Amino acid sequence: MEIPVCTFDLKTGIFCERCEEKIRRGEVTELDIKIMRALLELEKNFHQLQSMSYVKSVDTKDAIVVVLRDGNLSAMPQHSLASIKRKLSDILGKNVKIIEDAVDIGRFLEPLVAPARIVAINKIWLPDNSTEIRIILDDERSLKLSVESLQEISRVTKNINLKVDFAKKSQKKVRPVKQKVGPSEDRDKRQNVT
Repeated sequence: MEIPVCTFDLKTGIFCERCEEKIRRGEVTELDIKIMRALLELEKNFHQLQSMSYVKSVDTKDAIVVVLRDGNLSAMPQHSLASIKRKLSDILGKNVKIIEDAVDIGRFLEPLVAPARIVAINKIWLPDNSTEIRIILDDERSLKLSVESLQEISRVTKNINLKVDFAKKSQKKVRPVKQKVGPSEDRDKRQNVT
């Protein structure tokens, strides 16, 4: 697997100056190191990982998202990918999603919002010359990750400010409250009806 640090350094835990600088600048985090070690270990059983490239990982309150280079997952059988996710989840103690670092923001976000579907994507130019991406999803109830998690993943991996809206908001059904009526009140109500 192609990784952003030296393989030897990762295995030994002693990093060269170049790798140490990446860690100091925050390009590589402790989470990245932990996941890269786990992926290198999984390479022994899943040979498809050898041709893949690791990009970044993000730990959110809902899941850990592992980002691989665009085009890497298409060569991997789905059962192997499911096994890798399961093994990483066991190692990390949290749900794991593996996605590709697609250039197109829609393709990048689709696996994160699934089974919800993206209805529209808009780019908004703000007065301070920054931009914001607004996505509209079909149904809030089908979204597995929280909106905050989606925003954090987009900010950390793509440096994008993300706003999420829904075409159909989830609405909680409110049941009418039945009034309890005492025996004398019940008799009075019946007399008024007739």
